[in-house]
Amino acid sequence: MVSSPQLTRDLRTALSAGELSIAFQPQYDLQSSTEPGLLSPSPVAVEALCRWRHSLLGTVSPERFIPLAEHGNFLDEVDAHVFGRAAETVARWRSAGHAVGLAVNASPAHFSTAYADAVIARLDEIDLDPRAVTIEITEAPLPQLRPPMLSAIESLQAAGVAISVDDFAAVDTTVGMLETIPIDEVKIDRSLTQRTDSAADDVIAAVVASSADHGWRVVAEGIETLADLERSVARGCDRGQGFLWGQPLPVEGMEELLVVPH
Repeated sequence: MVSSPQLTRDLRTALSAGELSIAFQPQYDLQSSTEPGLLSPSPVAVEALCRWRHSLLGTVSPERFIPLAEHGNFLDEVDAHVFGRAAETVARWRSAGHAVGLAVNASPAHFSTAYADAVIARLDEIDLDPRAVTIEITEAPLPQLRPPMLSAIESLQAAGVAISVDDFAAVDTTVGMLETIPIDEVKIDRSLTQRTDSAADDVIAAVVASSADHGWRVVAEGIETLADLERSVARGCDRGQGFLWGQPLPVEGMEELLVVPH
């Protein structure tokens, strides 16, 4: 059994050696057709997810290694690694004619003007249109919106980068709270997406209604069944992602999906 301190050291080594990989989970336009079965087979965006294969343990889940990076004070380096590699890959896909957007996660702990400046500079370096990029911030927005964080959001939005609140409904955040934040997208947590009760309908209806006033995009996470898909379409969500379309894909698998005939 590998201890947590040793696993943290191994993770640092893997990060330094460029051994962390990226998987891409596609997002689909849910309102492109009135019939869910006729949704376009081509994704409109991809979410970049970090993956780690340990030499002894095999695949280590992000639920295990992301907290290690956070406690070890190098989660910002992991996020930067994922962003850099994913942005380069998406820039290449877009140059090849695939109009796909990119979503990446950013920890609120290091969401600062320095982070925003680094993102904008990297996009300029690789010639990736900032309007194709969405930065997802973990939910619980109110206590985390320190002045430097607000400044970073404003800088990114001024450059064209969209800001998303991830995992809405995973904790106690209300639509009213969201309306106080300068955001462009709300991602509905899978725990809400998969619920079938009227209370869940009401919460998502409130988000969708507010999105019309504020210009938000609403993304349903955790779509795993046709019923989840049909509910998300009926609820008015703009985009969806989840295992219904398969597991997140490595670069090669994603490239095969992008060339599916329309």
